[in-house]
Amino acid sequence: MHRTGHEEVHSGRPWLWTILAGAVVVGLATWWIRPQSLNCSTASPTTTVITLPAAPAPSSVTPQQIQTTESQPAPEQGEARFYAFSQGVACSLPDLPLDGYYVGVPTGQYDGSAPCGSYVDIDGPLGSVRAEVVDRCPACAPNQYDLSRSAFEAIANSADGVAKVRISRVRDPNPAPELVYRVEPSSSPSWISILFSGTGNPVAQVSLKPDSGRDYVPLRRGNDNYWSASGLGSGPFTAEVTDIYGHAAFVSGVTIDPGALRHTGVRLYEIPTEPPATPPPPTAPVVVTTVVSAPAGCKS
Repeated sequence: MHRTGHEEVHSGRPWLWTILAGAVVVGLATWWIRPQSLNCSTASPTTTVITLPAAPAPSSVTPQQIQTTESQPAPEQGEARFYAFSQGVACSLPDLPLDGYYVGVPTGQYDGSAPCGSYVDIDGPLGSVRAEVVDRCPACAPNQYDLSRSAFEAIANSADGVAKVRISRVRDPNPAPELVYRVEPSSSPSWISILFSGTGNPVAQVSLKPDSGRDYVPLRRGNDNYWSASGLGSGPFTAEVTDIYGHAAFVSGVTIDPGALRHTGVRLYEIPTEPPATPPPPTAPVVVTTVVSAPAGCKS
């Protein structure tokens, strides 16, 4: 058959269409399987603060303010020796055990029985002791002291006989002793003499007030530590005892009962007690919880 020129050109390029079709297929496949760029969002951590209820607060009652005790007098240098102690002491204090810790002071310091019943702390070469002033030492020079044997052996070797010491007067010795009194055997409605022991501090004044209605009458101190006055009647009386620091105690029902030793249940001063420490109120516990959320979904 006779072919025209047009037919030869069309049938002579089939490979070109095949190449073009393949290129299109490959391009589509490549685009389809290309790596995807993921757009993932991450949630921020969430912090939760929880304050738990505080523990119950302590009582709102405020402890009473306690007055602090005064500072003790400064110590003094002295010399001590011991003597044969007996109950016949210048201060007339009754029922003193023979093995107790006692001190006799020089005449000038005794001052008409002024320090009777008070206490001193004595520091010696071997130790310290607290002794009660109960006696006068006529042969002692200033700053020389007589100690009972028990007191001396607590601060020095008795074989030495004499020891250098430091002596400090004690203010408000602890525990506070009980006031005890004795009416002098020769007392009567026309004249009364009374002795107080268990004072702890030096006594400044003793006064008696008849319950019949009279005012307090100051008594006179004797060198034997008794306090006396005339014309007060037969009583009963109320006694006021005051020490050199201003403490005062009142003893009622004092009668003329010569020679009897009367325990009063009264103390010339009170030892302040330390209030219990109050802890600070508890703080509320705080619990901090941090929660990290799971990642959110990714978008292509």
